Amino acid sequence: MMFLTEDLLKGTDWRALERAVARLAMHCGWENVSVIGGSGDMGADILATRQDNQRNLTWVIQVKAVTGGNYVGVGSVNEALRAQSVYGTNVAVVATNGDFTGSARTRCNQLRASGFDVRLWNGAFLRELLLRWPIESFSRRTPREYQEAISNRCVAEFLAGARRVQYVLATGLGKTLVAAEVVSRLWDRGLRRVLVLCHTQELALQLEQGFWPQLSKDVPTHVFMAGAPPLLGDGVNFGLYQTLLNYAANMDPSTFDIVVVDEAHHALAHGFRTCIESLQPSLLMGMTATPWRGDGLSIDEVFGEPIARLSLVDGMNMGYLARVDYRLYCDNIDWATVHQLSRQRLSVHDLNKRLFLPQRDEAVAQEVARQAKELPNPRTIVFCPSVDHAERFCKFLSSVGMPAVNLSITDRYERHRRLLLFGSGSISAVTAVDVLNEGIDLPNVNMIVFLRSTHSRRIFVQQLGRGLRIAADKSVVRVLDFVADIRRMADVADLGHEVTAKQSNKEVVYLSEASVSFSNTEARTFVEAWLADISDLGSIGDDDQLVFPDME
Repeated sequence: MMFLTEDLLKGTDWRALERAVARLAMHCGWENVSVIGGSGDMGADILATRQDNQRNLTWVIQVKAVTGGNYVGVGSVNEALRAQSVYGTNVAVVATNGDFTGSARTRCNQLRASGFDVRLWNGAFLRELLLRWPIESFSRRTPREYQEAISNRCVAEFLAGARRVQYVLATGLGKTLVAAEVVSRLWDRGLRRVLVLCHTQELALQLEQGFWPQLSKDVPTHVFMAGAPPLLGDGVNFGLYQTLLNYAANMDPSTFDIVVVDEAHHALAHGFRTCIESLQPSLLMGMTATPWRGDGLSIDEVFGEPIARLSLVDGMNMGYLARVDYRLYCDNIDWATVHQLSRQRLSVHDLNKRLFLPQRDEAVAQEVARQAKELPNPRTIVFCPSVDHAERFCKFLSSVGMPAVNLSITDRYERHRRLLLFGSGSISAVTAVDVLNEGIDLPNVNMIVFLRSTHSRRIFVQQLGRGLRIAADKSVVRVLDFVADIRRMADVADLGHEVTAKQSNKEVVYLSEASVSFSNTEARTFVEAWLADISDLGSIGDDDQLVFPDME
């Protein structure tokens, strides 16, 4: 059996066929494979790159599903040509589960004679290409030492009788790879009915693509969406707990051998937990990068104690995450107010409002541009408090010499186009509210700017993680934090403490305490005063009342 199944080649599920062609490309040597098909895709379903005679060619692939012996005509060839022009790729492909009309082939030959690289892949070609390639994917990643250890531990725990496991890996350390490794190894032991649950459709699609490199070509995958149930039988299903909940009551509890829950901190939501508890798999596996919950509940109740925990600082110390040069801007603190507020009971909201002076966007943009000039090939993400602010701040950045675009838009095509411009270096900065919190990999980002105030440590860590990926010409990410919130200042100071503590017994220092710097020394003093009395200021709510430390 191969993942390009006979059911897929019937053409009745065009979304599944698109993803199968993307997996085929990834398995057979294409790189940077991205599935972008959907409304407003301008004729492009898949973007990818591939080395060809020392050249790195860019590819756009349009996938056409046909049923009942129908053929793909010349119109699809013209659409692919249009997509090639829109996305500026070297090669355009039309792929189908069926075959092409004679006029489509004639049109393709005419274009090739005119210098356009347009290619046609029919169902027979897709099958033959997959058959020629080895069972392991070209894109398979060799697990790092800690990933190998965690994968081995998960399998060992199961073989010893455990029926649930959990691990916590910070953003950028490859929690999806570990899960895929465990599933692959247990597949070989006969556990072949697998369910991977999450809370958003976009994440389900990202998870499926994240699993592909570690799975052999005989392991089919499927994303259940639009209210449809998962497929029964051998294979790996990816989907939303909200969808599965509609079927759980009538489903055999032992339907799945393995159930994997991603972003497991969501699993304590009533519907999610109900869904999980309705199933009785041989192994329940939870994974997350950010285990903290605002309600104080612990996911250990569902998944047991984690068998491994690796934080951002651990990743930095091991050299798998970029070092952080964290610069916290505190020059807008009203120090006269600090002394007046001493020993008063104020809510965090009122305290922030009285303590911090307003900052002008123009001045912040100028400082961001000044810092960017100190970096080679600057790639900057700016997290903003609202969509309107993200759009407005783009204009400020552009006016000071940093071409920028806003990614918090509803047009998927335009967002992909802007991401391509950002990745290629055509623009040097993007703004966003929260579309980059989970699941997007931009390793070349070397500066993060925080303008958004959030008292969720999980969101803070996810956003910080957007800059922690290692890249060929990057070992350090610079963080500029303009957030006017006492809790953020405490979180950052606490990060510095964790770094120092974890490095006390290490010969090589990857991140020194000095890398968490305050623009005002008095700011560090009063934050330290908070931390002396409060173990986790970052988790305190807006309405909680606190006694402000006496600065006299």
